[in-house]
Amino acid sequence: MSRVGLLLAEAFEEELGRRAIEGLSAHSLRAMRDAADSFLLSIDPSRTILVSALKPVHVVRWIEEMRGRSLAASTLLVRYRYLAVLMRGMAAVGAVLENPMKDLRAPRARAPIISFPDDAALERLLNPLRYQDLNGARDLAIIWFLAAAGLRRAELIGMRWSADPERSDLDLNQARARVLGKGRRERQVPLMAGMLSVLGAYLEVRAKSPHAYRPVLWLGQRGALTTSSVNAIVAARGRDAGIPHLHPHALRHAWAHRMLSSGVGEGDVMVLGGWSNRAMLSRYGAYAASERAFAAVEARAAALEPWGRPLQAVEVPPKRTGSRRRVAKQPEPRASTAEDMQDGVSAILPSRRRAGSVGA
Repeated sequence: MSRVGLLLAEAFEEELGRRAIEGLSAHSLRAMRDAADSFLLSIDPSRTILVSALKPVHVVRWIEEMRGRSLAASTLLVRYRYLAVLMRGMAAVGAVLENPMKDLRAPRARAPIISFPDDAALERLLNPLRYQDLNGARDLAIIWFLAAAGLRRAELIGMRWSADPERSDLDLNQARARVLGKGRRERQVPLMAGMLSVLGAYLEVRAKSPHAYRPVLWLGQRGALTTSSVNAIVAARGRDAGIPHLHPHALRHAWAHRMLSSGVGEGDVMVLGGWSNRAMLSRYGAYAASERAFAAVEARAAALEPWGRPLQAVEVPPKRTGSRRRVAKQPEPRASTAEDMQDGVSAILPSRRRAGSVGA
C-alpha cells in the first residue's frame, strides 16, 4: 500500500539510497538523480506533491516539457529510462500504490551510427614508437587494454595490483585479468600476448613510482588515475595518431565490432564485455553485419556492375557533314471558303441523282 503523507521527493531519496546500497555506480546514481530532479521540477517545483497524488498524466507532462526545451531525443530517452527504474523500485517496496509509468511507452530516439577507429587507425594508435616519452609505457598499456579487452573506463581504473596474487586483479601466470563491471558483476578477460608484453613494460615503470605502494594498478604523478585522466590520455594519444576526438568508449566499440566480425559468438562477446542483455550488443552486431555486407559487395564489385563488367567509355562516331536530301516543302494551309464547305458536304452526303430522284 502507498504510504499516506509520503512526499514524492522523500520516496525518490529512499529509492536512491537503496540503489546505492545495492552497489549502483556513481555515474548511474547521478543520472538517476538528475531524472528525478527534472521530474519534480516539472510537475511540482515546491516539491510538496505526495506519492498518492502521482498520476500517468504527470509523466506525460514531464515528457512534453522536456521536448519543449529542445532536449535531444537520446537524452530524453535516457532520463525516461532512469525515472522508470526509480518508479518500478518504489512500486516494488510499496512506496507508490501503482507505477504510473507501467502502461506508458518510452519516447522514441533514433539510434545513432556507432563510430569507432578502423583497423588502420588502431594500427597507428598502438604503434609502440609513439610511446617513447615519460608516460609512454603506461599510456600504451592503458590504450591496449581498452582496445584489446573492451574495458569500460570505470572498470579500467578500478583494477588492483599487488605482488600477492590473492589481492591482485592480474594473473600473469594464467594470462587473465579480473574486472568489476556494472552492477558490481565480476568477470574475467583474457590477456593476449601483445597485452602481456606492454603490461610487463608498464609494471617495471610502475615499480619505480613513489606511489607504487598504492593498491591500484594505474598510477599518475599524483597517485591513482581518474576517469578524466584516462579521457585526456586517450584523446591526446588519438590526436597524435591522427584520430581526432577519440574517447575510451570508442575503443570498446571497436573491440566489440572486431570480435563479432571475426566470428566470435554473441553470447561469448556478451560474457567478455560484461553485458547483461543484448540491447547494446545488437547495435554492434547490426553494424558488423552491415560492414560484412559492404565487404561482400566490394569483393564482387566487377561482377555486380551492369552487364557483368564495369562500364567503359565507347567512342561515338562523328556526325556526317555532307549534303542532305532535300525535303519537299508542304504548301501552307489556306482558309476554307463557302464553296469548299459545300464540296465537302457533297463528298459526304449521297447525291440526289445517284439516289434516283424524280426531279433530276
